[in-house]
Amino acid sequence: MPFPALLRLSSFLAALALTLVFAHSLSAVQAQQPELGKCSERPRVITGALFVDYLRWCVESVIDNSEIEPFSFTALEVAPDGSLFTTRPLAGQVMIIEDADGDQLPDTMRTFAEGLNMPNGLAYHEGDLYVSGGSKIYRIAAGGSVDTIVSDLPVGSGFPVGGLVVGEDERLYVPVGAPCDNCEFDEPERGAILSMTLDGADRQVIATGFRHPADVEFYRGKLWTLDSAPRSYQSGAVDEVNQVETGAWYGYPYCLGADLVNLRSDQFDCAASAPPRVLFGAGARPSSLAAYPYDTLTGTADTLIVVLSGEPTQIDFVGYKVVMLNFDDGDQPLGATLLLPFRIESARQAYAPYDGGGFFWRQYITLSELGWGIYPQQPLAVAVNSYGWIYISMTGGQIVALRPANEPPPWEDFYPIWTPMHPDYDPSA
Repeated sequence: MPFPALLRLSSFLAALALTLVFAHSLSAVQAQQPELGKCSERPRVITGALFVDYLRWCVESVIDNSEIEPFSFTALEVAPDGSLFTTRPLAGQVMIIEDADGDQLPDTMRTFAEGLNMPNGLAYHEGDLYVSGGSKIYRIAAGGSVDTIVSDLPVGSGFPVGGLVVGEDERLYVPVGAPCDNCEFDEPERGAILSMTLDGADRQVIATGFRHPADVEFYRGKLWTLDSAPRSYQSGAVDEVNQVETGAWYGYPYCLGADLVNLRSDQFDCAASAPPRVLFGAGARPSSLAAYPYDTLTGTADTLIVVLSGEPTQIDFVGYKVVMLNFDDGDQPLGATLLLPFRIESARQAYAPYDGGGFFWRQYITLSELGWGIYPQQPLAVAVNSYGWIYISMTGGQIVALRPANEPPPWEDFYPIWTPMHPDYDPSA
């Protein structure tokens, strides 16, 4: 039967109530920082190549090795001890990057596990690393021993299994992509978010109607995911950030974005699909997200970081960026701070309010055209450690860290009051 029909089963609708399981907390977390010198004094700082808001962040190199391409570092995960895990799908490897020089920034990479089937997602939980890859989910112990807990995820043609996350209910949440770029299908576990116990049992379908849910994350106690439109779409705001509701249908393949008809059908009404929380221009291709609870810098606490990988088949640079989203108390988007790439021409450019019509950032095309952006390299994944440092991986075999600049200037002298970087931030100003 068509996959939306699955949602009509009463047993499925009663499976989980995510918003009741997890508490919604808006309290900021104080991120204690180790001793950091000025950006210019840090040995691995990058200048003149990767543009960020240098008033707030230092960009520092973690790994820069183009020889290990292609398609490395598609996922990132930080362990409690500060070690950074990453995936190399085509090599079948999970790598660990550890701090060898004592500056608390990972710098030395070695193989943690190998012989895996296209590892592409990571989640660390109570000493074990969970890895999604192809049809399998692995659980890897601290010593590197690998246990396959799932071996029959629906894969083949279409999109790979995305990232995964462990909830406070001690269950794994795994997104599985659609089997095609743009077609009808009747596989209930494709284009869906799955949930299971930590040993892979009790598998349930949580929500359906996705094309490429590349990652999942718990933010404000609720599950969030991403999606992107078929490649044939070259305009409009149809790439998405979604808050996942148990039993909901998110439209694909019949609908895209808020209410755009994609494939006509007499059985499915776009008005019945769950609307996205945030829209991006077609080709943004959101690929990774990370909750950011830390008050590391003014305006960062209680935000959601999203990686927009970009679509190489189109020339509109709506992607190739990493952004930090702000939401109101009702989880409605207020705006986005541009983390990477960013070039200070006006402090107003650091933040874009959200008007409901979607984020495009066409004014930043010149950043890439003039060599200030990262194009043609693509950002791939993001992770955050307990200090509030942001790790970003990108094609070209590169991982960088955004660490706070030392002795930041008075924010009110540089940023308008309607931006979160101002200490008296007022979104209605």
